[in-house]
Amino acid sequence: EDQAGYGAGYLAGLMTKTNKLGQVLGLEIPPVQKFAKGFEAGPKAANPAVAGTTVYHPPRDNAFNDPTWGAAEAKKAMDQGADIIFGAGGNTGNGALQEVAKADGAGESKFCIGVDTDQWDTVPAAQKCLVTSAMKLITEGVTDLTIKANGGEFEGLTSMGKAGLAPYHDFDSKIPADVKSKVDAIVKGMEAGTLKTGVTL
Repeated sequence: EDQAGYGAGYLAGLMTKTNKLGQVLGLEIPPVQKFAKGFEAGPKAANPAVAGTTVYHPPRDNAFNDPTWGAAEAKKAMDQGADIIFGAGGNTGNGALQEVAKADGAGESKFCIGVDTDQWDTVPAAQKCLVTSAMKLITEGVTDLTIKANGGEFEGLTSMGKAGLAPYHDFDSKIPADVKSKVDAIVKGMEAGTLKTGVTL
C-alpha cells in the first residue's frame, strides 16, 4: 500500500499546478494509513513545495461505503485549492473520485487518482478526471503464490506483493514524457527494493 501510494503521490507532485493535494480515505486502519503515508511522502520527494490534506472517515460501520461523505470531503479539498484528489476507501473513495469528475475543470485543471485496481474500469463515472490508480498487483501476486504452492514451495500465509500504477488511459498524451519517465523510474526502484518509501506505522 505504501509503495502504490508513493508512486501515485510522486506523479501527483509532478502534475499539480496549485501545489495542493487532497486525500479522501476510509477507516483509519493500517492498510489505509500506509496508502495515505505513501501518498504524503511521494509528492514531497517529487516537489518539496507540495502541501496536502488527509481526511479519514469517522469510525462508523459505513466507513468504506459512504460516497456522500467522500464527495463532500473532495469538494471541501478542491475548495481549498487541491487540484488532485486521491480517493482510497471503497465506495467512500469512489464518491470522492466522482465528485472531482463533476467539478469545473475536471480532466483539465482538476484530477483524481483511484486505488487498489484500475478504477478506469470499475468506476467509469470517474473517467473524466482519473489519471491513474494506485494498484496492488493482486492478480500477479495470487498467480505467483499459486505456482509456488503447486510446486511445494509455499510455506506461509502472508505475501508482500508488488505495487504499481494503472495505465494513464485518455490522459496518456496529456502527461509529459519526462514526468512519465520519472514516475516509471520511481516505480521500478520500489520494485527492485532500491527505493524505500520511508513509511512506518
